[in-house]
Amino acid sequence: LGPRPARSIWTLSVRCGDARRPAGPPFAAMSVTGTVKSYNPFKGFGFLTQSDGQEVFVHVSDCNGMAPTQSDSLTFEVELDPKSGKLKATNVQGCTGSAEAAKGGGKGKGKGSGSCQGTVKSYNGMKGWGFLDYNGQDVFL
Repeated sequence: LGPRPARSIWTLSVRCGDARRPAGPPFAAMSVTGTVKSYNPFKGFGFLTQSDGQEVFVHVSDCNGMAPTQSDSLTFEVELDPKSGKLKATNVQGCTGSAEAAKGGGKGKGKGSGSCQGTVKSYNGMKGWGFLDYNGQDVFL
C-alpha cells in the first residue's frame, strides 16, 4: 500500500435569490380585471385572461368560496407564486359558480358529495374499473 492521497477540499458558491425573478423590487400584488379562459371544476383550477391579454393561473381556494365559470368577468389580484415562479390570481371576486364541485376530488381521499348521472364509456368487470362520460368529462371509476 502506498501513501494515502491528500483530501480535496471543495468550495461551493451559492447564489441567493430566485433566478426566475428579474432583479429589482419584489413583485407586488395589483388589482386587475379579466375573464375566465378555462376552468376545470373537477380539478379546481384553470386560467384567467387579464384585460391586457396575459394569462394567469387560478385555483378555487383563491375564489372566496365560489368558483369561476366560463362567462364570468372577474376582478382579482395578480401575484408571483413563489413555488412556481409564475403569475397566479388571488382574492378573485365575481365568480358565479359553486366551489362544491372541486371539493373532495383527487387522490381518492374524499367521501363523495352526492350522486351524479353519466354514461358508461367503458368498464372492465374483471379489473373492476372503467370510465364514465359526465358533462363531456371522462370520469374514472
